[in-house]
Amino acid sequence: MNLIITESQYKVLTELSTWSEKEKSFCSPDKIDADNWQELYGELVKSKLIKPGTKLLIVWGDNQTLYYTQDGKSLTKSFRVSTGANGFNNQPDNKETPTGLLQIKGKVKAKEYEVLVGKTPTGEILGPNVDSTRVDNTGNRHIAEVLTGLLELDGLEPCNKNTFSRNIYFHGTNKEKFLGTPRSNGCIRVSNSNVQWMLNNIPEGTKVYIKP
Repeated sequence: MNLIITESQYKVLTELSTWSEKEKSFCSPDKIDADNWQELYGELVKSKLIKPGTKLLIVWGDNQTLYYTQDGKSLTKSFRVSTGANGFNNQPDNKETPTGLLQIKGKVKAKEYEVLVGKTPTGEILGPNVDSTRVDNTGNRHIAEVLTGLLELDGLEPCNKNTFSRNIYFHGTNKEKFLGTPRSNGCIRVSNSNVQWMLNNIPEGTKVYIKP
């Protein structure tokens, strides 16, 4: 049986298909705006992305600061971070920091200032402001390293579902002097003392929101 549709029906179907593709590309920061972390928390609740009272880590791109609230009303902790030097984006195969709602998927602990390669502690100790001399198998030198431990990130929106496969996470760094400025390759760098605090106090499954 041949299916015949009119020109107007075809136009409607085309528009619906195009809108569907646009919706897939949208991320909540495209729709939600706020001037501070409390206002943002309220907007996330209003949009039903989180429930009232949800514990939330907020990475605020504009001032390179992390805020941790357990109720959306008061702060438990805040500190400087360093996000992607190339900005924010959810596209694969780039060095930008993802955006939107995510969660902590897993944690890897190491010794204080111990270098991790491929999420694995190596036994090497490197100071918080000492350049690395490591050269990988492809001949690339890695001046910046992952230190002390890491907390893996997993995207919870269609736009950022690739975050885990992109190997994006919070981690300690040997570039502490640059915290407060965007300097990373997409991950979120924190001080080594703060990543220890996160490893000890932030459970897997904790929600994270990255506002570009």
